[in-house]
Amino acid sequence: MNAPTAGESGCQLMKRLAKELKVSIAKTQEHAAEVASRITELEAQANPDQSQISALKQTLEVLRKKVEEERASLSELEDVISENC
Repeated sequence: MNAPTAGESGCQLMKRLAKELKVSIAKTQEHAAEVASRITELEAQANPDQSQISALKQTLEVLRKKVEEERASLSELEDVISENC
């Protein structure tokens, strides 16, 4: 998240941060989908690499938690924007 730019009001800052959060959420969701797809590919193999699958599952969990946390932050920020802007 970036600091306020010159001449940016509090409302403008919050709206910009909300927009940046939406972009971050979308990118993280896309990455999570790629990781989930890779897990599916590995699990379909005859002798899948369980350590790689396990590592990817951990990565997927981290990505999902990040999305959840960013959605909560976005929701709070949108509430503040709707109440004050």
